[in-house]
Amino acid sequence: MRIIKLLLFKLRQDLSEVFVYPKPSWGNDGRLDYNIYWRRRRPKVGNFQLSAWQQTRARLVLPWLSDDDVVLDLGGGAGEMLAYWSERKKITGICVDNNQMALDQAKSRGFEILNLDLSQPQNWSLIPECDYLTGFEIIEHLPNPEEFILAIKKRARKGLIFSVPNSGYYKHRLRLLFGRWPLQWVVHPGEHLRFWTVRDIKQWVSWLGLKLKQLTVYEGLPILNKLWPSLFGQGIIIHIY
Repeated sequence: MRIIKLLLFKLRQDLSEVFVYPKPSWGNDGRLDYNIYWRRRRPKVGNFQLSAWQQTRARLVLPWLSDDDVVLDLGGGAGEMLAYWSERKKITGICVDNNQMALDQAKSRGFEILNLDLSQPQNWSLIPECDYLTGFEIIEHLPNPEEFILAIKKRARKGLIFSVPNSGYYKHRLRLLFGRWPLQWVVHPGEHLRFWTVRDIKQWVSWLGLKLKQLTVYEGLPILNKLWPSLFGQGIIIHIY
């Protein structure tokens, strides 16, 4: 009964978003302000905790990590993911972000921090070596994620782990059916520059000359996301090397 209630709740939530747009926030120049984006995503300053989605991602990735791994989390914010893993395995965490407010909290959690704007290619060479490079909901924000991944792949001794939204999720397909683009932004319509379905990302990894060790589709409509993940799963996690 509980799972049915969750299914109906999520279904109502998704359908309510088929015909709406969030209110955009931008300055006089029309650009995305990352600080505004961060405050919208994490409104409680100094109380950055994992959201339900992030908890699911952290739990799914945990079995891939081993004790003594050095894990570098790109776009790691306040180090919430690293904190989850370090509480369960003896990892060394490095948090990379370009929001100093978030990085200060990651540092207070005991992680090494690095303030880098990943949209600038000249910063990629500053990423240190590690066992795993992780990046959750970041590569869709980059204008050329192919160049980015090929530039940093040798920094990770064991592999790279990324997550992206599933643009084939039924809600996005319904928006297209009714003349609206898939809604994957919070503050600015230009937040996401690239889009993948489950089938797309499998082919994309192959084109990059990399190997897909595991692909996991998560969240979305309960029950249905297990039966037909490419249509009813809302997020994609890939483990590549």
